[in-house]
Amino acid sequence: MSDRTRCLLDKVTARRILEGLLKLAEGRDLGDDELFALDLFYRAGSHSIELFIVPPTVHTLSRLEVLPRYGGIIRLLRDRMQVALPARYFTRWSRRLRDFGFTPEDAAVLALGTFGTNESGTILGMDYIATFDQPLIRHWATQQGAIRERWQTMRDDLPAPYRDAPLPDVQPPEHIVIV
Repeated sequence: MSDRTRCLLDKVTARRILEGLLKLAEGRDLGDDELFALDLFYRAGSHSIELFIVPPTVHTLSRLEVLPRYGGIIRLLRDRMQVALPARYFTRWSRRLRDFGFTPEDAAVLALGTFGTNESGTILGMDYIATFDQPLIRHWATQQGAIRERWQTMRDDLPAPYRDAPLPDVQPPEHIVIV
């Protein structure tokens, strides 16, 4: 298993990185969200941070990669990021998170934070989920006690290594502090 810090980017955060890189390449001004997303992207390159993207982002990037304007930047992103793939128990945990009032899309991202793996299956779960979605961040924080209780009940019945999967910290990119 990897001892590097793992960070899952929701699709908006990944898009802000792409937009920021494109604006830099074109000499345009960056917005705050793009600056914060790019800061995380650059910090990941200089620290022991592995960046992951959700599967729907891969589909979007694949469609854009054929366009000359995006091709080089998307190749850069693909070189610096991995895809988080659902591992065993992902579906069950996603369904349980929806019981807490998360949308299916948000529950899937959160479930990847716990039961996401890489292509080789050598990792399980993420330390952080980077998102600009303030309602998601607030709802995750508000429901944290109940989620942890539900997680503890579920994990007691899971075999290793699944019982040791982490609950991620859900934060905007600028609040992710890596030591």
